[in-house]
Amino acid sequence: MNNFELLKKDLQKAFSGMEDFFLRTLRFGNDEFLIYYIRGLSAGDAINRFVISPVSEAYLQGEGANPIESIVVSSGFTAAKSAEEAKNSLLSGNSLLAFASMPSDIFGYICATRNETARTNTEPETENVVRGPHEGFNENAQQSEVLLRRRIKSERLKSEKMTLGSLTKTDVIIMYIDGLVNEKALGILKKRLCAIRADALIDSGSVEMYISDGKHALYPTVGNSERPDKVAGKILEGRIAVIVDGSPVVLTVPYLFTEGFQVSEDYAKSTFFATFVRSLRFAAVLFALYLPALFTALVTHHMDFLPREMADYMASTREGMTVSLLWEVVTAFIIFEILREVGLRMPKAVGSAVGIVGSLILGESAVSAGIISPFVLIIVAFSAVCNFICAPYMNPNGIYRFAILLVSGISGIFGFFTFLTATLLVGCGKSSFGVPYFSPFAPISTDGLSDFLYMSPIWRQKKVPSCVSGRNLTRTEGK
Repeated sequence: MNNFELLKKDLQKAFSGMEDFFLRTLRFGNDEFLIYYIRGLSAGDAINRFVISPVSEAYLQGEGANPIESIVVSSGFTAAKSAEEAKNSLLSGNSLLAFASMPSDIFGYICATRNETARTNTEPETENVVRGPHEGFNENAQQSEVLLRRRIKSERLKSEKMTLGSLTKTDVIIMYIDGLVNEKALGILKKRLCAIRADALIDSGSVEMYISDGKHALYPTVGNSERPDKVAGKILEGRIAVIVDGSPVVLTVPYLFTEGFQVSEDYAKSTFFATFVRSLRFAAVLFALYLPALFTALVTHHMDFLPREMADYMASTREGMTVSLLWEVVTAFIIFEILREVGLRMPKAVGSAVGIVGSLILGESAVSAGIISPFVLIIVAFSAVCNFICAPYMNPNGIYRFAILLVSGISGIFGFFTFLTATLLVGCGKSSFGVPYFSPFAPISTDGLSDFLYMSPIWRQKKVPSCVSGRNLTRTEGK
């Protein structure tokens, strides 16, 4: 078997399961030319202009016997000396030309047809970083696929395409690393995608609602991001990316609760600072969720638990108040949520100004009218600000906070801890595509704990998180 047949067999095996891997065949009498390329990574017009057209014209004009180097006019035209070099050239965006009469020591000819226009430099406004890549996905699914392939240049990065929506015919691409992906999660994802029966799927948010664990889950079981580096990092841990054409937000599954406290910029900092910042985020979320409820429960039902000086001060600040403490806190949160929504929906030029001025005027007026006490305003403002530190949980935290606040205000400390225990038990029994939602600490996974609140140095993270991939794998250079 010559190199031509060996190359054909090797490439078909290596790139099987990749819907964006293409083969163009040219026949001129008994001569057969094969042109391999990956759609999106290679520019189609460059392949037509510099490879297909010159070869076709040479044979039509009877010049097919000339050396191939004198026919193809691509500026970057080199011979691949091995099958591995040929595969790497395809993964880098080049096309590969092969024919039966190649010299015995050559495994195809590399043509420089890389698509340089697929990359976008637009930084996502929702995930800004000081240090790190400043590019994001766009609404073109193929270009989003290219951005991931430029970061993971391996034939093991597989992609599968399906079309959903009877009217919209929306392209959905799933990408994962063969041999690293969580096979159970992959099977569940394919099953849920195939089960979607909808006439329209316009955004990835619609797909997320169809494939999430639990139709009425409060906290997300599907991750999302507009950053290619972040999604690539998740794929390298055994997760699956779901790209929906028309949306710049790429979904990732399975999704664990701990991911909300991780930021891609953490991996560009020292382990000490990253650990400090993550601990700060975790503490801020606890303050956002439980501080107002615990404060309301203590002041309303258990004033004796407070130090005498604090109890006397609270009693003095509430003199003349026209509403109970519970509804005082609830009213303050409702006012804040209204102002936040106004700031988001108004045009950017006036949204921030309206939010700031509205907060100052309404806050001062509420205190002057005796509706809200200054101490309650401080508690609510601090809790509301802390809620912004963890963007993935900002909205569900707001609902959860209202629920535990009402229970604590009515039932006191007993209701507070009962509600807290019940939600923890529910969370421990929750899963995302077959993976426990509270992994790696429920159940305990030592390799996962090295990248939770405490972030060990990158060079010490030698294990692929088994709680995500479901495999006991070691990160080895070159594998």
